[in-house]
Amino acid sequence: MTWLTELRTSALVGTSRHPAPAPPAELGVLPPDGLSSEESLLEQAALADAATRAARRATTLDASDLPEPAPPDDSPLASGDAARLLDLLLTQPPVGLDLRNQLVTDWLRFAEASALRVPHRLLPRLLELAHTRPAVAKHLHPAIGVRGRWLEDLKAGVPVADRPASTDWTELKSADATAELQRLRREDPAAAREQLASHWDTLAARERAAHLATFATNLGDGDEELLERALDDKAKSVRDVAAGLLDALPASARAARMADRLRPLLHFKGVLRKQFEIGLPPEPDAAALRDGIPADRRTGEPDRLARLDAVVRGAPLEVWTTASGRSPAATLAQLKGETRILEAILTTAAQRADLDWVRALLDIRTDLRLLNCLPRNEREDILIRHIKAGTDHPFSLVEPLRALPRPWGLHLAGTVLDQLFAKNGSGLAGMLADVLPAALPPEAAEQARRLLEQSDDDAGRRRVLRDAVQYQSFRQSLTEAFQ
Repeated sequence: MTWLTELRTSALVGTSRHPAPAPPAELGVLPPDGLSSEESLLEQAALADAATRAARRATTLDASDLPEPAPPDDSPLASGDAARLLDLLLTQPPVGLDLRNQLVTDWLRFAEASALRVPHRLLPRLLELAHTRPAVAKHLHPAIGVRGRWLEDLKAGVPVADRPASTDWTELKSADATAELQRLRREDPAAAREQLASHWDTLAARERAAHLATFATNLGDGDEELLERALDDKAKSVRDVAAGLLDALPASARAARMADRLRPLLHFKGVLRKQFEIGLPPEPDAAALRDGIPADRRTGEPDRLARLDAVVRGAPLEVWTTASGRSPAATLAQLKGETRILEAILTTAAQRADLDWVRALLDIRTDLRLLNCLPRNEREDILIRHIKAGTDHPFSLVEPLRALPRPWGLHLAGTVLDQLFAKNGSGLAGMLADVLPAALPPEAAEQARRLLEQSDDDAGRRRVLRDAVQYQSFRQSLTEAFQ
């Protein structure tokens, strides 16, 4: 057994069971006198480390194994206070980690707006942070500059010279082809549609379904022909995607067919205050099955409510107002108590971004899907109205508030801060803790400061306000540093 092997054994089983060996004579060293077994083991471990390091031979690398040198980076450098603040955030952040990550993201945005780049010495730490924080990684470019991108590729093991070049769409792997089609849908929907249509018969069912799903981006009436073709596909996954997309096209032929199925189901009851009485669809025939109305179960009772859901989601919303002879808001009043129908109508209105129906539905329900259809200012106004009216439980407003673009408008920010000190405000503060600092506009910082100074025994609420004040203070320093 060699000296190193015996040394490892002593460390593994303990010196009481296997005493540390004496150093080999060829090393020319003697252990100090009076050491315990444990001390001798540690001394020799240090000796072994030094000996093995010294015995290593330098490795000669072939020039082909070396990475390409970093290209020149002539973009203007962020210096002075801007560079010092980023260094502070990366090495000794004066705020909590969540706030630190947000402030680093803010720094990158300021740098992009000012056409400045990160100092080269800070790139390794910044890329290390971005590796575990997607929100930071999303804003690295263009602030990290040419050499930052070079280092990013080097850390990922992708030599700059080996970056994949653009290739024919048909030669891409399935996931890459879907991503490329998604990009093309954003830039040129018609070209994406033509590309998929021309290769449709050569694709596997899984690929057809995944590629077709990208049509949710910039979906329009011009896509109807291909979607109708997909309704005849052999694969149910493809047919389901096509039916879901056609739900968003109220002027399509399928929507007209669904309208024909819905009208006979709508009746009224009552004399003075009429209410809708809604029938259930019959067993679907071949045409209904093709349009995506679910077939009956093989066993048990048929799910006729699922059929009704499919018909409601596919038909134009005007079928309801035509049947009632009233506005969307008055029509919804006639559907009071029809929870499932209202949910189907809500889903349809949100998918089509039908603003008349969206606004009518928001009068009776706060829903993120509906709010996302509206312009930002209108979204904030609706949330302010719901907060002040107290018609919603405060916690039901958390998701819509979290989803709003940041920073919020001053009026909404002030309303939310006031709500934090109302009944149930402490719980609401906790749920908004990670978004509130960045959601408050700079003009609301003073109100947050005043609230923090008020006597309050709630530690959680004070912590949220303190974070908001700290964030706003540091962000003000960033603003000044980039001026």
